[in-house]
Amino acid sequence: MIGMAGCTAASSGDDTSSDTQTNTAAASESAADDTSASPDNSDVITAEEAKETALSHAQLTEEEVTFLRTELDMDDGRKIYEIEFYSGDTEYDYDIDASTGDIISYDHDVENYTGQADGTSEIQEEYIGEEKAKSIALEKVPGATEEHIQLQLDYDDGKAVYEGSIIFEQSKYEFEIDAVSGAIINWELDD
Repeated sequence: MIGMAGCTAASSGDDTSSDTQTNTAAASESAADDTSASPDNSDVITAEEAKETALSHAQLTEEEVTFLRTELDMDDGRKIYEIEFYSGDTEYDYDIDASTGDIISYDHDVENYTGQADGTSEIQEEYIGEEKAKSIALEKVPGATEEHIQLQLDYDDGKAVYEGSIIFEQSKYEFEIDAVSGAIINWELDD
């Protein structure tokens, strides 16, 4: 079948409504399949544009990274691209608004990081530490102990946070704690 998007059907027969419906359906299918259209012609940017936004923000080139995932998804009623890639031993995660191309959130994690040989780090001295972060989270779940919690240092939108979860009495609590102030940034309960 030849695509008729943007064409006007002219018919000398009696079946003009059928031609018009076919042309409209073909135009709709063509618009839905065209992810490279400009924002005026489509409600989303392309996956390539979303990747370019993430790479530009991370100050990396496509040659320096390995893409793991680029997925168009819905989040809170809006279309977003979830982009995940590695550069060296650092994993990057980006959520890009598919309508505007704006960065909604991002984080990066150093995989297999062991710290300095002497165990010191100027940056770590500013943080509250894993033990304090665990204590803050466990205070919110009476009865939960160290065996119920998992926690790791992460960077979310450029900010150091302790991300973790507590699984206790058939409930899962997920949280983020500011690594400097100890404030609970996010707390979710999944029953």
